[in-house]
Amino acid sequence: MIKADRQRGFKKYRIITILSGTSVVGVLLIFIAVYNASRDLELIHDVNALHGFVLSSLDLANSASRPMQGLELVSPDHYQVFILELGKLRSLSDSSVNGAFPLDESWLEESRINDRGGHFELGGKVYTRAMMPLADTSSSVVLMHAFRETPPGILAGIYSKRLLIPGLFYIWLMIWVALIIRFLVRRLDAQNKKLEHMALHDSLTGLANRNLLEDRLHIIIEDCRRQGRTFALVNLDLNRFKQVNDTYGHEQGDELLRQFADRAQNMLRAADTFARIGGDEFIMLLHDMDTAPCISMCQRFKELASKPYRLTKAEVTIDVSIGIAIFPKHGDEASTLMRNADQAMYVSKSEGGGINIYTRSSESEEGKPVTNIRFA
Repeated sequence: MIKADRQRGFKKYRIITILSGTSVVGVLLIFIAVYNASRDLELIHDVNALHGFVLSSLDLANSASRPMQGLELVSPDHYQVFILELGKLRSLSDSSVNGAFPLDESWLEESRINDRGGHFELGGKVYTRAMMPLADTSSSVVLMHAFRETPPGILAGIYSKRLLIPGLFYIWLMIWVALIIRFLVRRLDAQNKKLEHMALHDSLTGLANRNLLEDRLHIIIEDCRRQGRTFALVNLDLNRFKQVNDTYGHEQGDELLRQFADRAQNMLRAADTFARIGGDEFIMLLHDMDTAPCISMCQRFKELASKPYRLTKAEVTIDVSIGIAIFPKHGDEASTLMRNADQAMYVSKSEGGGINIYTRSSESEEGKPVTNIRFA
């Protein structure tokens, strides 16, 4: 339970943190996808433009003997013209870069992106190419172009147009998703706190129940062992509670228990624990408390508990029987302390009420400790 309490602050916002990180990654992936799609579209557009240029050049050629005359005039710095014949490429340009191109048909197939052409990278540059069969021949013309990517500034403008509406929608969607998840996390956190409180507290008085008492008792024992400190375990039982319950009804008995619990809590320190372990029986864990100060505190508590209680139907008075066990003098284990304090309380109850402290100064012949010294 304690470990879960310490981790609650992190777990409370873990889903929102994961969502925020996922949103950032999603935006980056969208930008990368749009960039790659834009580049691919530019390459396809360039290939189609080259194919259209080759087609128009061949259609406009007037001389059947020189079908390439329109292509022979292109700039050799940006365009390279080849003839594909019998699976080999033959350059028609005089540029010095011609020898750098692989001159075979298999390489053309590897660089294909559609029926009109393809693109490839060579010497750190990107080239696009288009191919068109020559009429009445078994040859084809291949036109290669040094591709120039769109500058970042222009690409940013394209992004702003293409991503403005999707980006705004994505941000709007993430905001609503984050708000919905935050609402659900708060609801779940409130429900978990409620369930945890119900599991660890008494439903009638709101005090710690036996489960929380045992947890805190083991913690305080380990802490006192390490630091060499003492604490007191005090067992309390209400006298005449059954009489009130039988006379005025269970509702009045419940109201009496709630008022008694409020008085006790107002008297204890923040570090102390007050628990209801059943019926009209209660346990107090008093930190850094030895015999004398514990007896003094129990006497003040007994006086406070004995004052009249104003219930709906009547005004009643009760008394308490108190048994005390001190760690480690009266036991260094949780079960031993509980048993010894319970034994001291029952001796007090059998004597009509009061304060009894468990002692083990000597042992009787039967091996049972001499346990109870009564403090009126």
